[in-house]
Amino acid sequence: MKLFYMNQGGGGNWGAIKYKDYSVIMLAESDVVKDGFTLAWDSKKDSVPVMSIQTASGRIIATPKDLDTTAQHVRPLVTFTINGGDAVRVVFMHLKSADAAAATLALNAAVDIVLANQFGKAEKVIWIGDFNRAKPDHLKATFGDIQTLVLAGGQAAWDLDCAYATGDWKGYTLAAAVVSIAGDNAHAGLAVEYTKA
Repeated sequence: MKLFYMNQGGGGNWGAIKYKDYSVIMLAESDVVKDGFTLAWDSKKDSVPVMSIQTASGRIIATPKDLDTTAQHVRPLVTFTINGGDAVRVVFMHLKSADAAAATLALNAAVDIVLANQFGKAEKVIWIGDFNRAKPDHLKATFGDIQTLVLAGGQAAWDLDCAYATGDWKGYTLAAAVVSIAGDNAHAGLAVEYTKA
């Protein structure tokens, strides 16, 4: 399964992206449906700027849900599972922040919100999105041995765009890469792929 994430704000200039190579795409600051994809979820007016999840034909995600409808630490915090084989949960977020400290507080709140929804610590989860320089210390302390898949985007090594994995991924391989860079804050388009070994 191959996933793509990118913050597509800033009015364009995102680089050449082969969307057709992916099964699920997650876009911060865009709900423009890409060719060959179906809109599976969008934040509509609940989030400014908008976020969307799109799936290629034949790919189904289950129960996309905004977990942060009251705290609004993120825009929003969406979790869903990918069907087929062992379920994999994705937590897709766009953290609000003015600085690294504010982003870190928002990420900590997001982790607590996920825990409050009783998702098991052994569950395979990919955490992905615009982290706005948040430090993942609470994520690591909560879930133990997390995998850092990719840190990228931003100016001066800000690491705006990140992907982490938590849970029991035994028997799977995970790979991630930067596949494009935007003109807006040098946001990175991230590809994450997981396969059963």
